[in-house]
Amino acid sequence: MDKTLDLDLLRSFAAVAETRSFTRAAERVGRVQSAVSMQIKRLEETLGVSLLDRNNKIVRLTSDGVVLLRHAERMLRLNEQVMADFGHEAVHGRVRVGATDTSMCFLPGALARFAKSHPLVELEIRCDRSWETLDALEADAIDIALVTQSCGRPKGEVVRTEPLYWAIARDSTVDELDPVPLAIFAPGCVYREDALKRLEASGKSYRHAYNSASRDGLNAAVEAGLAVTMIPERLVDGNLRILGTADGFPALPEIEITLHRAPRLSDAAEAFAVSLAETLLGGPEASIAIV
Repeated sequence: MDKTLDLDLLRSFAAVAETRSFTRAAERVGRVQSAVSMQIKRLEETLGVSLLDRNNKIVRLTSDGVVLLRHAERMLRLNEQVMADFGHEAVHGRVRVGATDTSMCFLPGALARFAKSHPLVELEIRCDRSWETLDALEADAIDIALVTQSCGRPKGEVVRTEPLYWAIARDSTVDELDPVPLAIFAPGCVYREDALKRLEASGKSYRHAYNSASRDGLNAAVEAGLAVTMIPERLVDGNLRILGTADGFPALPEIEITLHRAPRLSDAAEAFAVSLAETLLGGPEASIAIV
């Protein structure tokens, strides 16, 4: 007798693979955790392979699980497109997203993940300062805000904490200058004010060499070897050198990236908000772990 793959089983499997958690996967597909576990077991029995490594606290895909995930994503996406073509309800529409310069670096992974499960949703993305983004949310100009400062507004859902570091171009020696030239966000950034207070408390002299409202503006000065900046861990690459207490620079705080939702969200916007939060909470890894 020919065997047929059940799309419900594939949907639960994809949810487990993407969230790396049976609990969060159960919430996503609207089932209890034990039911999702049984679905994965049925899927493994149907295929005759092991899909997940259950010997770790973190859910990991086996090599067979990785292969199935690629097929499952295509099959689920095709199913949604077919149903939509024949007039059946599918999650679609436009989602307006506002993000800050710093939080923008987390969007590529979130967008890639969301596009796999919701190919019919149109995303409109804008980049502003935190208070401008939250103003847009209050004015109903966007549906979702991803910011690094609450700006006196009710605090949103913390979806990521990220260490901040002092950094310069790898071959630069501007950190040895007195006063040290800084490339730092323009006034209004709470992390700027905190960093300057820490510099003053440590006795480190500095001057404002470059101010910018955008990360690209700061990067131009830093990459040219002209200034020291502060940068989240996510953006540190091989072209930069981290400065610490041994170099005379005080430790910096972690930044909090918070998610804010409009009071009433469409199904598409709510789906993206959930996917965005799960992606950022999932940690620095951009892909599923393989055993």
